[in-house]
Amino acid sequence: MKKFPLVIGFCVLAGLALAHEFWLEPSQYVVRTGARINIQVMVGESFDGERSEGVKNRIVQYRHHTTIGSTDLAPALTNGAYGNVTVQLNTPGTHLFSFANTPKFLAMKADSFLLYLQEDGLTNVIAARKQRSETGKPSRELYQRCVKTLVQVGNKPDNTFAKPTGMPLEIMADKNPYSQRVGQPIGYRILFGNKPVSGALVRYWNRDLTNQLSEEKQRSDAQGRVQFALKPGKNMVSVVHMIPASDTAQARYQPANWHSYWGSLTFGSK
Repeated sequence: MKKFPLVIGFCVLAGLALAHEFWLEPSQYVVRTGARINIQVMVGESFDGERSEGVKNRIVQYRHHTTIGSTDLAPALTNGAYGNVTVQLNTPGTHLFSFANTPKFLAMKADSFLLYLQEDGLTNVIAARKQRSETGKPSRELYQRCVKTLVQVGNKPDNTFAKPTGMPLEIMADKNPYSQRVGQPIGYRILFGNKPVSGALVRYWNRDLTNQLSEEKQRSDAQGRVQFALKPGKNMVSVVHMIPASDTAQARYQPANWHSYWGSLTFGSK
């Protein structure tokens, strides 16, 4: 994703963070029962980045889900940051990790905001700003992340991949990627507040077994669905959804016109 110039000094770092993808990256996607893995919260471009060092008190949810329950990972974080955690995987099956944080404020000048909206396919926001004669005005935005990753423990996938996490924005796979062969189609549904998001620009990123990057894009249909053929290597499905900022959000944070939610789902494949 492109970086955009910003005009408000104290927002520069926040703006650079916004102009990136954001995802959970385990040290291994497929492991034996009892293995220990490291999970990092990543920020970067083109599915390549570095560990995010956001502060721990901004976490809304950081959970580890299995067939036998759900565990809060926040207590295991050290140094007041949420970028890195080690987990032991004692339960066979598919493990789901979910992370969401609190909104953060960002202001951008009008032309930079327009480039951002165009890059992420947010044509509804472009149209709304035009209708309100706001195209030439700076933006005031709250943004937050809702991201997930899937790890397979042992050789028996299960339905944990489809467990709802309660995050505002959710990317739900129709099939467990670890039960599918390379080349088979997998559908994904984009949900916001448990309702389908139509017309969202959804990206499917892949870094293959030689670390070569590919990217595909689709718009979600009326049921919030897209479909991509599974590729070998590391995979990420990502989306940005933006709505008018609510009075409640503005009361808790800095006044804003828009509230964006950044979602991703990562998983591996052989």
